[in-house]
Amino acid sequence: MPGGVRTEIHLSGQDTGGVFCVLIDHPPARWSLPAHRHRGEAETIHVIDGAFEMQIDGRHVLLSAGETVHIPARTVHSGRNSGGHGGRRLIIFSPAGMEQFFMDVGTATPDAETDPARVLASAAEHGWEFLVGNGRSSR
Repeated sequence: MPGGVRTEIHLSGQDTGGVFCVLIDHPPARWSLPAHRHRGEAETIHVIDGAFEMQIDGRHVLLSAGETVHIPARTVHSGRNSGGHGGRRLIIFSPAGMEQFFMDVGTATPDAETDPARVLASAAEHGWEFLVGNGRSSR
């Protein structure tokens, strides 16, 4: 995955009748994801290992192992691994479908090169909207 993140799909929409999907990701130290929103999916993040900082709808949130946050659909959020080592998070998207983005842009190894234009095109196709500094969508 982009940014050296290993992502495992544990349940797909096919497994849950389209209701949700379950992923586990392994963001490395210093990983970050810029401000974005998902048009149709809510996202729930449970930290298994590590420390993460997030901005959710303008609110600063610190998460450590055992803590969970829910991000409603269309809510602007960003995040970063603020710990000194790789982390691990359980992520639920509802409804399902977002797992297809990870299938589309995934690579055989976390450090494999990805085409940034292909990643952004797939993200847009799967309802991701990245925001630029003034809050406007960069679709």
